[in-house]
Amino acid sequence: MRFKTNEISEENSPKEYCSWNEIEFLTKVLAYKIQRSNKRYDTILGITNGGIIPARLMARELDINHIQFIPIRDKKIQNDEMPQLLKDKKYLIIDDIYDTGDTFSKAYDIIKLFNCDFGVLMCRYKQNNSVLVGKILNHRKWIVFPWERRNHMKIHSK
Repeated sequence: MRFKTNEISEENSPKEYCSWNEIEFLTKVLAYKIQRSNKRYDTILGITNGGIIPARLMARELDINHIQFIPIRDKKIQNDEMPQLLKDKKYLIIDDIYDTGDTFSKAYDIIKLFNCDFGVLMCRYKQNNSVLVGKILNHRKWIVFPWERRNHMKIHSK
């Protein structure tokens, strides 16, 4: 597989490892921005897979008890697994990172008829859209989130 020389990818980019403490901090930063906006949400929609844990953490911070997921596998939305959304509800869509905007665009195409806002823990560069962001990266490193790390420790049974 060949990559464009300017493409950021796990295989060809320097890595930056994000800690659980940073995730907690960025969740609180993003929650604070949302609370200051005086917006209230009925449901959090986490984008799978990267948005699953941030969605749960954001639900905790905003005291929202209803979490559903926008199912994305192999960079495609799984329409047959989409939760039923209601026009009279307000949704907050959460993901770990806004990188190319591809996931954002795919999710937006599905939910644009509903009352939704987007929030991400990190954004590669400042965007000219309404996405709420915890941190602007301004670099071309591949972000490795704590839930993506593989633990290579061997477990020995007695």
